[in-house]
Order: sequence, then C-alpha cells, then structure tokens
Amino acid sequence: MKLVLFSSLLYLVVSSPVSPSCKIVDNVLQDQERSIEVECGEEVRFSVNLQDKNGVSTLDVTGQKASGQTTRFLTVTHHVTNEGTHEVPSMTLTLNGKQFDVKDASSAEEEAVAIESLLENPDFSLFPVAARLIHDELKLPGWTSPSVMFLYRLAMSLSDHPQLSHSHNHSRSTRGAPLKRSRKGKSRRGPDEQVFQYHGGNPVKQCRYNGISAPNVKKFISRQCVGMCGKSCTDCWMWVCGDCCIHRGCWRHDRFCTGPDGSGNYGNHGCSSFRGVLWDTQTDTKRDC
Repeated sequence: MKLVLFSSLLYLVVSSPVSPSCKIVDNVLQDQERSIEVECGEEVRFSVNLQDKNGVSTLDVTGQKASGQTTRFLTVTHHVTNEGTHEVPSMTLTLNGKQFDVKDASSAEEEAVAIESLLENPDFSLFPVAARLIHDELKLPGWTSPSVMFLYRLAMSLSDHPQLSHSHNHSRSTRGAPLKRSRKGKSRRGPDEQVFQYHGGNPVKQCRYNGISAPNVKKFISRQCVGMCGKSCTDCWMWVCGDCCIHRGCWRHDRFCTGPDGSGNYGNHGCSSFRGVLWDTQTDTKRDC
C-alpha cells in the first residue's frame, strides 16, 4: 500500500509541470514610452515596450535567454491617418520579421501559421505569466492606453490556449475561489469573488466605461461569464476595462475564442490570427471597452 501511494505521489511530482516564478525587475516611463523587464527564473527575460505617442500606439515584446540570445517575439502597431476629412485607423502585427495588415483578409492564414510557430517556441510560453504580472502589480489601465490594451488582450487570449496553458498553469496568479472537485473527478475553480460584487440584483460595485451588470448572477455564471474580461468566471482582469462587468470588446473576444461549452474555438481564424482579439472587424477599429 505504501509503495503504491509513493508511486502515485512520484508520478504527480514528475508529471506536473512547475514553471519558474516571474518578477518585474525594471519599469521605466519616459516621454509616453514605458519599458518593462520581467525575469522568469533562468529561462527568459521579457522586454515589454509600450508606446502611445503622436497618434501611434506600439506594443513590442522581445525575449532574452541567459546565453544572451535575443528574440523579437511580436510587435503590434496601430496608427490613424487622415484621408481628406476622414480618419482611417490601421493596425499591423509583425511576427518573425514579417508584417501583417489586420485588414488584409488574404494574409490571415499565413499570419495564423506564423502565430502557431510563435506558440511552439518554448521561450515564449511564459509570456501570459509575465503579462499577468504586469497587470496585477503595475495596474496599468488598459482603457486609457491602446498599447496596454494590446498587451492585456493578447495575454488573455493566450492564457487558455492549449499550446501554452500547460506551461504556466502552476505559476499564474489566480483570484478565483478554491479548487473544487467535479463529479467526473476533475478540478474546477469557483467564480472570482468580484463577479458577485458587480453582478446580481443588488451589486455593491458599479460598472464603468460602458460596462453592463448582469441582473441574474447565477445565469451569468452558468453561461461562463461571457463578456467579462478574463478567464471565464474564474479570473477577472480588472485593469483591462476598470471592472468585472460585461464589455463589448471582451464579449467579442469570447465569441471568437470560446466555444458554446467554454472549451475553446482556437481553429477560428478570428482567434488564431488575433484579428478577433485586437481588431473589431465590424467597426473597423481597434478593440476597446
């Protein structure tokens, strides 16, 4: 009996991935440009550059290994040009040195392939952890900074991605209730306590920035809290839109990247190419609250 128990414990220790903890080692704001360094153990050091200046918003993410090797993972650039009396917004996503226009439907498949290649890079696997740490510790408001919004939206969409989630599920901070055991024996986490503060018949907190409160909190939870910025009902990303209410941009993200049962719909180009995450094809502009 003791041998069986020891074998079971050994299997859990060996088979359960344990990611190194990440920490912010530098955070500099100068002339509307913020540079953040996040160190994740000895594996990789992320450099996140956020800039909102002169009508141009840029998110740039690079990684440096202990050996000194540097990899530019991705760059998101948004700007607005004047065409006569009209302002025309545009966005590009650069991956592996190749630039993709989010409005160009003909490049969507190629972009999706490039992103899949990025997700297969083990040095990038801790990016959602680094981004969540920035969210939790620096509390940068996404609704006032497009570049910060890009960071949060990419991280939220990747936090549940099957190619990355196994790499960081032991190092992410989680605000949901303690794990419970379902009838099938699988662990599940209860709703984030903040869900009950913003939703229901008599919410104790008010929504901001066009947020909507669900009058029936039980029904809202049964529907996986669609529209709340974060991971289903278990993890609200407060600093995306300033609360844990329903927001149009997050609702559309859920529509693209979550199936009816909450299991995920990553085969959808709107999710796999990030076009449904960063760009609203209906309004032809960047995502907001």
